[in-house]
Amino acid sequence: MVGSNVLLLGGTKEAYEIAQDLQKFKCVSVITSLAGVTRFPRLPSGKERHGGFGGPAGLLDYLIRERISLVVDATHPFAVTITQNVAEAAQKAGIPNLHFSRRSWKKQTHDDWYEVESSEEAAKMLTHPDLQHAKNIFVTIGRSELSCFYPIKLKEFYVRSIEPVKGLDCFDNMRWFEGRGPFSYHDEYVFFQKHNIQCLVAKNSGGFASFSKINVARNLGVPVLLIKQPIILNLKKIYDKNELISSILKNLSVVRIS
Repeated sequence: MVGSNVLLLGGTKEAYEIAQDLQKFKCVSVITSLAGVTRFPRLPSGKERHGGFGGPAGLLDYLIRERISLVVDATHPFAVTITQNVAEAAQKAGIPNLHFSRRSWKKQTHDDWYEVESSEEAAKMLTHPDLQHAKNIFVTIGRSELSCFYPIKLKEFYVRSIEPVKGLDCFDNMRWFEGRGPFSYHDEYVFFQKHNIQCLVAKNSGGFASFSKINVARNLGVPVLLIKQPIILNLKKIYDKNELISSILKNLSVVRIS
């Protein structure tokens, strides 16, 4: 297929790398779509668009209008709504939809994990007898799900996110730290030690970019409240980037020359 337009749903490190890899193929035009929630995102080569589509109907209109040949969903494993919208719109448009994801981290022998289904359940678990001693809590779940921790007054929360959290300064026990990953093991170790972190709250995002904090918690014996990846039915995931690139080229009938 000549002049194939690929819509890449991005915002992750892997999406950036996929966009860069596809630039090698002159007959493939990549449009990277970013949600627009981060002020200074890392932009790959090629075209880009920012903001939402207006649900599956708006996305379907976009796919038809821009003559998209194939969609690659490389959003965050917890971006359930956009993933479902992409699947619905691509099916109605009659074009392939390839979903790239990361494998969940697996619990090891020395891990002290409490796996939960949601941020709300994680907040409730902080009252568990095994975690009552933990006063300093490191929270790395982003900005949108912090409100469930606001009623907890007897613990100190260390919140890290790319963008500031509105209203967080109203709570004396909430401290915000600006940070854009990936973070090295040394960076995370220093943070844990400096603030005497006694419990980590994180999403099981998988991959390598955000694993350092999990590794530090493991080695320091710090308990982790880990939110499980959501299960999306009828969705085939691709975990290997080379396999994804090959699938893209196969679907577009592009000959790959090594």
